[in-house]
Amino acid sequence: MIKIKNIVITALLALSTTTVASASVLDSLRLDARLGYALGGTVPTHMGNEIRGINKFIPGFNFIVAAEGSYPLSDRWAIHSGLRYELGSMDVDSRVKNYDIEVVRGDESLKGIFNGNVRIKTTQRRITLPIQAQFYLDEHWSLRAGIFMGWLASRKFWGWAYDGYLREGTPVGPKIEMGTEPGDRGDFDFDKNMRHMQWGIDVGADWRFSRRWGAFVELTYGLSGLFKSNFHSVQTLRPLYGSLGITYSIHLKKRHHDKKTD
Repeated sequence: MIKIKNIVITALLALSTTTVASASVLDSLRLDARLGYALGGTVPTHMGNEIRGINKFIPGFNFIVAAEGSYPLSDRWAIHSGLRYELGSMDVDSRVKNYDIEVVRGDESLKGIFNGNVRIKTTQRRITLPIQAQFYLDEHWSLRAGIFMGWLASRKFWGWAYDGYLREGTPVGPKIEMGTEPGDRGDFDFDKNMRHMQWGIDVGADWRFSRRWGAFVELTYGLSGLFKSNFHSVQTLRPLYGSLGITYSIHLKKRHHDKKTD
């Protein structure tokens, strides 16, 4: 009977300690809701001689909805993380020369070196986990830097090569003319060749202009590349987006910065 009583007392003490520790962690968190607009797209790792010019660029309706939090490590430093839902899209039309590509025209698949114009459209819906170190400059400003890991809930990448010609196989291969209309141009659809997972670097800054409201800027650059490593039908592309938005503090930790803005 005494042993049972000791076990019960030990369990209650452990539970109360865990509850107190959890409450302490929650009290220390600063939780924010975030809404932002992102401008950018998928860009090549280097703008070589293949891209001769941009005919048109349409960024699309890109936005970010997030719930994020900061846990303080000291008076100046904190760990920042959360979950983001991001929609990224773009429509770009480029003039190219000696562009390595694989397309479909009618019933035939063609691969080679293309000279002319290439239209690329892409849409991505991504759930992202950022992990950043945050540094407070003062009661209003803070800087963040770290990495992100993202999972593509949906992905699309398609387009066409038109108004030019393709040298099949090699730069001196058979010349195949490409028109501007469906059936004459070279179409491509690389949805299945895109990665499900993405990762990269993420830097940002926050500005609190009131106790609960603030603004943020963010820059994300994918290190993983848009396509799987065994895919070579187009050159390596990486997501690059700059974001601007507002924040609303759901839960405020009582730290000396908050006291000054109360």
